[in-house]
Amino acid sequence: MPLGMYMAAEGAQAQSARLEVIANNLANVNTVGFKPKVTSFQSRFAEAIQQGRALPRSGRRDDVGGGVKVIDTVTDFSAGRLQATGNKLDLAIIGDGFFQVEADGEALLTRAGNFSLDANNRLVNQAGLPVLDAGGSPITLQQGVPFEVSSDGSIVQGDSRTPLALVTTESLGDLIKVGGNLFRPLANVTPVDDQLREVRAEFLELSGSNPTQQMMQMIETQRAFEANIRMVENHDSMSSGLIGRILQS
Repeated sequence: MPLGMYMAAEGAQAQSARLEVIANNLANVNTVGFKPKVTSFQSRFAEAIQQGRALPRSGRRDDVGGGVKVIDTVTDFSAGRLQATGNKLDLAIIGDGFFQVEADGEALLTRAGNFSLDANNRLVNQAGLPVLDAGGSPITLQQGVPFEVSSDGSIVQGDSRTPLALVTTESLGDLIKVGGNLFRPLANVTPVDDQLREVRAEFLELSGSNPTQQMMQMIETQRAFEANIRMVENHDSMSSGLIGRILQS
């Protein structure tokens, strides 16, 4: 394969991967607490170096370069904009931290605080998963008893005070998306310090995916993808023409 065609194909593949990420970000611009992903690129070594047949920075023909490749896709955990809802069970975390919900016996993390009560008066998320308290137990409210959510993230109902689980990790890189706007921690989580706990009731943290920004990135990526495809087609046309002339000679 001609080097130009090879590099253009690598570029098209990288832009295709970025398009998939952007499309998912756009699909979740209205998802409460959603955290978008960002794709990172890096120059790729020539194939000979990739295969160990040449050394980088040798200055030889085998060290021309291999185009570009995707090296990582990371989650942007920047806080989303807050929106008032007037619903007492809509909660937004101010600052660092995550709510905990239970799924199949596992504690998962989320920033989406659009909670409700199920038929058993348990506090659940939009998927019906129970929300956990600071002790790791599902939260059940007393039926018919008024309640309030304090600024430190505790549900106050009569003489009862139940603090919501608010946890954090040593590194946000320890979190992986598992679908449903949930994250699985790969390392131990720790409770948010009491002095830093802050929850705003009747508010929701909106998606961190900015539709205008994502659309601009999609247009930019689509153009880059199409440019690489045209380069592949041009190289293919030149190669076919060259082969045809050789066969006719």
